[in-house]
Amino acid sequence: MRHTQSLLSTIDVKNFGAETLRIGDLNGNGAPDLLFTQSIYETRKITCLTATDIFGNVLWQTGEPSSENGRIYSDLPVQIYDWDDDGRNEVLYVRQSKYAELYDGSWAIERAKRYEGEATMVILDGRTGLEKDAFPIPAPADDSFLFANLTGQGRRRDLVVKDRYWNMWGVSHTGEPLWHWEGSTGHYPAIGDFDNDGRDEVFVGFALIDQDGRPIFENDPGGAHQDAAFVARLADGSWRLLFGNHGIHCVSPEGKELWRHPLTEAQHVVVSRFRDDSEVQVMVLDRGHPREKFTSHSMLYLYDIEGNEIWRREQPDGSWAAAIVEIDWLGGGAPLCVLAYSRGPEAPAAIFNGEGEILETFHMQHTPERTSEERKAHFYCTRADLWGDGREEVILSGSTGACIYANASPLAIPSLYNNTLYPGM
Repeated sequence: MRHTQSLLSTIDVKNFGAETLRIGDLNGNGAPDLLFTQSIYETRKITCLTATDIFGNVLWQTGEPSSENGRIYSDLPVQIYDWDDDGRNEVLYVRQSKYAELYDGSWAIERAKRYEGEATMVILDGRTGLEKDAFPIPAPADDSFLFANLTGQGRRRDLVVKDRYWNMWGVSHTGEPLWHWEGSTGHYPAIGDFDNDGRDEVFVGFALIDQDGRPIFENDPGGAHQDAAFVARLADGSWRLLFGNHGIHCVSPEGKELWRHPLTEAQHVVVSRFRDDSEVQVMVLDRGHPREKFTSHSMLYLYDIEGNEIWRREQPDGSWAAAIVEIDWLGGGAPLCVLAYSRGPEAPAAIFNGEGEILETFHMQHTPERTSEERKAHFYCTRADLWGDGREEVILSGSTGACIYANASPLAIPSLYNNTLYPGM
């Protein structure tokens, strides 16, 4: 393995470090910034938002930072988006309603028997962190949310909001509830205009919901939920809808299962061009059973779009593989790679290419003064083109540190010819 990485930035996160990170231009200078999001562990109650540039200079902060609130057990309801279409980004997050009566016996507070009031979608000015607007949403809808075009306005100005596993709502740009669907929502839906009517449908794994809340198809989840959903449109215009739970499934927009493989826990699925020998391939991460009573390793799989296995790669002993995302690490039109990371103590993130080879590994750079025990904290990983050079950087973020790695190898460009001191010829 030949390393070509460069440590671009290390960020002293002090007491605002977080495993949840969002990326987007907040101060309006055209460059991407970072939004560290803290919450109370075992809940999705957001307690502090800290905006920095990619070198860690704090732009603004709202809420009270705490080194105890950097951990997460789930996704959090926060996004960066130009909500009012004025050319500048806002920060949107959900402020929880009051959990007036809880269920007994759950290790995490995922829903309430009874709520008081409504949840609130809060819109902050991306430049200052000050509240610009807010509107109520259904009380349980404090899990992840996404932007969608439900009302045919030509832009994703509406919202799909949900609770942890049981309910999902469509909400208009003005905050008006459009519909409610009850079923197995999974962790995070995928959206697309699968019927070419100018509006988005919502795919939750076992069901596809039309823009008006009507199910296009529904399959019995059997008490399960989707851990990851991904939709892909092929060159011939057809769609593939993929999701993972205790297996990997590929279905058509009509609900017909095209293929599946039984796996232990297919936590993530990504469709992209990882190789040149076919149009697209399917990368799947199976967590296996590495926790507690060890029974199987985590495994990374690559399939073709018809479900035929190309290769598999066993992950390190004892690792709890967390996620994979596609990454344009090489640039220049080369096939994409996949960025995989674990939640095992001090385990590095890694980039795999389409041959299943590890190109790079990345270690967290912790904030100074952290103890050896604190340096074992979990971290999450994402990617973005922070420099605008056509290649994506790797961003690691956790409660005890954050850092950014770039590809330091030269990016090939077309040869320059007919050079002259007299341009314009």
